[in-house]
Amino acid sequence: MEHRTIEIDFDVHKRIEAERSSFAETPNEVLRRLLGITDEAVPKRISPVAEGRAWTGKGVTLPAGTQVRMRYNGRALSGIIVDGSWVVEGQRYSSPSSAASESCTTKSGARTSLDGWKYWEAKRPGDEQWRSISSMRPEPARLIEDAVASFR
Repeated sequence: MEHRTIEIDFDVHKRIEAERSSFAETPNEVLRRLLGITDEAVPKRISPVAEGRAWTGKGVTLPAGTQVRMRYNGRALSGIIVDGSWVVEGQRYSSPSSAASESCTTKSGARTSLDGWKYWEAKRPGDEQWRSISSMRPEPARLIEDAVASFR
């Protein structure tokens, strides 16, 4: 399937975001639902099922089925942990930073390098509230990260 980029204005973006049924629903899925497009021949994105391997990094484990979300530059992103990977808008990533960096651009449209630990929140299966993933890191790791950041 061919993918093309289309430009939309801010009001259209806000409407798409307001129409989302969940953070796991992609903008394309919102538009398909609103337009009544139900072509079964179109490949489905990775299903948000709580099966497979958990993702683990820097002392944090996110089980399969964990929902993830972030905001950057006025854009809301969402995804889910599937079989040890971050799946954001249908694309697989190995880490929160790669998911953030590959999914976001600056205001001028340029690619950027982001520390995903500063942006992503997660809601694990069974959790009632969202938590920043950096707050899930073991205490010594957070202390070291804060000390390194203070020298920059």
